[in-house]
Amino acid sequence: MLVKVEDGFYLNSQHIIAVRISKNAQDGLFVVAVEYTPNSVQHTGLFEKHFNNGIEAEVYLQSLHQSISKT
Repeated sequence: MLVKVEDGFYLNSQHIIAVRISKNAQDGLFVVAVEYTPNSVQHTGLFEKHFNNGIEAEVYLQSLHQSISKT
């Protein structure tokens, strides 16, 4: 099943390897990184989305989790 990662960018839920969240110490931005396998298991892709605060990042993670869990 396709999961909307961002407007115009969808991933097959079976291709998502990991979702990581971190806080950049320099600028204080929260970074959500989605690691996935594009067309080959020998290569991985990385999609990063930046948020100004933790609440925005958490809302994004919750919606991503709901989309993935529907599969």
